[in-house]
Amino acid sequence: MNSLPIETKLDIFKCLNFTQLFTFKQTNYYYRNLINKYGVELARMKFNKLSLIDANIINRELNRKIYPSNWYKIIQPGSEIFEFVLNDQLNKKWQAAISKSISLFLHEFEPNKEFTVCLERTFFHLFDKKPRYYLLKLPSIPKNIEEMIIARNCLEQLFNCAFEYAYFNKIVFNPEIINLLFDNNKTISPQFHIQKPSLSTSTNLFEKILRFVLNHLKIFEFVSIDFNHINITEENIKILFNILINEGNKLPKVCLSRFKLAKLHDLIIEHITASKNCSKTVPVIIFDKILFSDFKLNERAEKIEIGHLKTFKTTDYQISNINNPKVRFLFSNEEGRDGSIFYVQIKKI
Repeated sequence: MNSLPIETKLDIFKCLNFTQLFTFKQTNYYYRNLINKYGVELARMKFNKLSLIDANIINRELNRKIYPSNWYKIIQPGSEIFEFVLNDQLNKKWQAAISKSISLFLHEFEPNKEFTVCLERTFFHLFDKKPRYYLLKLPSIPKNIEEMIIARNCLEQLFNCAFEYAYFNKIVFNPEIINLLFDNNKTISPQFHIQKPSLSTSTNLFEKILRFVLNHLKIFEFVSIDFNHINITEENIKILFNILINEGNKLPKVCLSRFKLAKLHDLIIEHITASKNCSKTVPVIIFDKILFSDFKLNERAEKIEIGHLKTFKTTDYQISNINNPKVRFLFSNEEGRDGSIFYVQIKKI
């Protein structure tokens, strides 16, 4: 096996499932780094959902015994199950992080609040004897090198999984500690692979959570972000606008929910109409519950189609770019009986 070229080794690895790959990774550092480097091409353990939940809520659920005990499996990893060599430079960085009590999670709840990483299995039925939920208990604030190693290796395993959904309710993994734990390791991509993640944020965490989305989520279908309790500022609009027109390679589809986005909507139309380069624009942008009542159809709207349903009206139209008429976007609006727009989808044709 060791004498085989890398291409042949990869062909062999592609025939293995996630568990077999994981076992191979434990053999030595060479195979671990090789599998990490080419992990995108290889098998990933699949889960239905990833979420971060208040540990007190989990404990109450377990104590009340609402669900059968075999539905849950609690995982409390120890550093002894991982092989990891810490060099002097990284040791100093980790010790500095420990002294600053940097949290594994980014949130605005009480500083000492504990959280549980919840992994929900993809396939489950009533007669299935395997756990439905895996509850991974990690140190919220690593207090020593051992706990840093535990956090690092558990995150590495999560990066090697694939999730259909994820839900982060005003809490995400802390990008600062992710960067410290992996310290620009070129063999590991510090990203969670998720089909359809959903997030909600707060005013103070607005930009940091958006950066978490861009840098630490590998999104395959769409991301939904709820700004329900946010007081949106001009600076927030500017940040969102720059993401929507520049990060199309990372974000295939974005849904923004629950706040008045008329200004952002207008900026997107201006960009689509007049920009000399729309290639980086997010391909599909959705404004859900946008709620603005003074909407006027753009003067460049073409191929207008209006439909009437029982409770709302639909308007579809296209807008082309001035500099390159071949660049076109399809707009689909939904309008309530009171005339207010509550849903807009913008899709690159």
